[in-house]
Amino acid sequence: MLEESAKSGVVYSETFLSPDFCGGRDVGAWREYLHAMREAADRAERDMGITLRGIITCIRHFGPEKARETAICAAETAGDWIVGFGIAGDEKVGKPKDYLWSFDCAREAGLRLTAHAGEWGGPDSVRDAVRDLGVERIGHGVRAIEDLALVDELAERGVVLEVCPGSNIALGIYPEWRRHPIAELWRRGVKVTVSTDDPPFFHTTMAREYDRLHDAFDWDDGVFEGIARTSLDAAFCDGDTRERVRKKLEARDA
Repeated sequence: MLEESAKSGVVYSETFLSPDFCGGRDVGAWREYLHAMREAADRAERDMGITLRGIITCIRHFGPEKARETAICAAETAGDWIVGFGIAGDEKVGKPKDYLWSFDCAREAGLRLTAHAGEWGGPDSVRDAVRDLGVERIGHGVRAIEDLALVDELAERGVVLEVCPGSNIALGIYPEWRRHPIAELWRRGVKVTVSTDDPPFFHTTMAREYDRLHDAFDWDDGVFEGIARTSLDAAFCDGDTRERVRKKLEARDA
C-alpha cells in the first residue's frame, strides 16, 4: 500500500486500522499485528520516504460493546504511531451517541477523533457525529451538502472532511465527477482533503483522484497545494512529524 502511495507522490498517510480484524480485539494479539505494521512502515519510510501513522477504528455494525473493546486496544497502544480513533461500518446502525464511551476512552488516552458519516447516512449522521462525539474530522461527510446550515456549521467549526471522490462515484452516491459536491463544499469554506478510501478495491490512486478532480473542476496547482496544506494541518501526528512532512512539501514546491 505504501509503495503504491509513494508512486503517486504521497509523503504522509494516515491509515485506518481495526483490531476487530487484527486479533479479534484482544490487546495482546493486536500488539503483534501492530508490531508487524510498524516494521513495514519503518522500511517504507527509510526506502521510499513515505511516513505512515495509524488511526484505530471500531466497527459500527458490530455494536457498542465490541466498540468498547476496540477502544481499549486503542488506548493501550496510543502514542507516537497510533494517533487517532474513529468509527467505520454501516452508518444506518445505531446512533453516534451509542459509541460515546469508546470515544471518551480514546480521547482520554490522548487520541484525536474522526468518524465515518455523511456517505449513506445523510447530513444528520454528520451533525450527530460532530455534536455527540466531538470529532474534529469526518470520513466522507459529503452528504452535508444537502443541508446548507450544516455546511455553514462545519465551516465555522473548522471540521475537516476526509473526502474520497472516486469511492463515492464507484458506489453510485454521485453519478459522475462533475456532480460530486467536493468543489461546492470547498467553495463554501469547508475544509476538505482528498483521500482514496480503499485504493485496491476502488482501483484508484492519489494521482488518479487528483487528475479526475482537475478534469472535473479545472482545479490548478494552487488549489491542490491548498488542499495539501489543509491535510497536513489536519493530520493527527505529533508536531515533529508534521514539521518533517512540511519540509518535504516545501522542498517539492521550491
